[in-house]
Amino acid sequence: MTPLRRLSDAEAAFARTHALMHGTTQVTTHVTVRGDLDPERFWRGAERWAAELPLLSLRIEERSDGLWFTTGPGPRPGQIRHGPLGAPDSPDDVLRRELNDVLETGGPLWRLRLVRDPGASHLYFTRNHAISDGHSTGAVVRALLDALFAPTDGVSVHDVRTLPPNGDALTYRPPARPDVPVRESVPRPDPLPFAAHRPWEERAADFVPLAFTREESLALKSWCREQGVTVNQFFAVALAESYAEATGRSEVNLCTAVSLRRRYEESAELPDVGCFINVLTVPVRVGRGDPADEARDYAAALARADAAWRPPLRDHAVIRRAVEETATARSAAGICITNVGVVDPALGPHTARVTGYRTVVNRVGANYGMVLHLGTLGGAFTTALAFGTPSTDPDTVRAVAKALRDRALRPGAARRGLSAGASR
Repeated sequence: MTPLRRLSDAEAAFARTHALMHGTTQVTTHVTVRGDLDPERFWRGAERWAAELPLLSLRIEERSDGLWFTTGPGPRPGQIRHGPLGAPDSPDDVLRRELNDVLETGGPLWRLRLVRDPGASHLYFTRNHAISDGHSTGAVVRALLDALFAPTDGVSVHDVRTLPPNGDALTYRPPARPDVPVRESVPRPDPLPFAAHRPWEERAADFVPLAFTREESLALKSWCREQGVTVNQFFAVALAESYAEATGRSEVNLCTAVSLRRRYEESAELPDVGCFINVLTVPVRVGRGDPADEARDYAAALARADAAWRPPLRDHAVIRRAVEETATARSAAGICITNVGVVDPALGPHTARVTGYRTVVNRVGANYGMVLHLGTLGGAFTTALAFGTPSTDPDTVRAVAKALRDRALRPGAARRGLSAGASR
């Protein structure tokens, strides 16, 4: 295999986490399209897609000076799969299995599966997070749909045929420090202890979907506009409040995935593939009053953390040791929110064909207590809470999901009070 370049800090962290934590951070995107996709048509389109995108030929190899991207052969047997939806399976059952079917370290970095259902076809695109972020997912899925159904509006606006550069070699431009003061300084909360600690073979990745109608989603968006907050800011604070309510806490570390694609002097030259993200952590104290005020406080704290952050540029050996430490932990640092945004523009002419779009990340290692995956398709929120079991109690996740949905449907309602003796 031909060596191409060393992995960046972020890419190496994801690659090490995948390898040392039994698939933790492996990503699966489930796309539902109308109609019954013919297996032969699927196979021909998927092979063409794999051949045309250089990203899909990448492998990760360990060398003396760290992890390197190399190029490998075309799809292996079983890397592109298809079959019917078997009873009593649901499409979410298939998604769970895809999350837990871990891509082999050193092997192909992706897998594609078609599951045929009467009247619908389900595509499951699974990959190593080292080659993927929220933006690139939409571009690569669009290229797949073009290969399967042929584009109807000319050439895609996405550059998916150029390999991504090493982000560590780019010139980072931090955002300006905001002038908005933080209303209250919150000390760093304690970690979140696991509900149970088990050997890896007894652990699994799981998720709880949250369904919102288009009308419910539009109502929340309208409320957010009136309050001067973003949907992401609302959901972040609502997640923290719902988690605190379910666990009897008053403070929690809230981690937020942030795209770095517009942060470089070379941003205009970046292709629409690769992994350019960071995760920022801010402590949040909940139950202090008006939800819009709390969302603005979170936004101010996040902006300050964002302005202060710089790319770490760690040696790959240092990254490995950090992941090894996380792999042996019995607690999570906090909870997390990640938002792929509105996916319709990325889908282009295929928007009317796509009836479902959800991305979930494997959290078997429970490096976060739970992660809210947020996106929007056709005006409706597509959400899920991902977690690792039994490290995080599934009953806790279901309680958080219920409380989070309640808050989204009644954003201006008074918050249920936390007990006076709630622990940190």
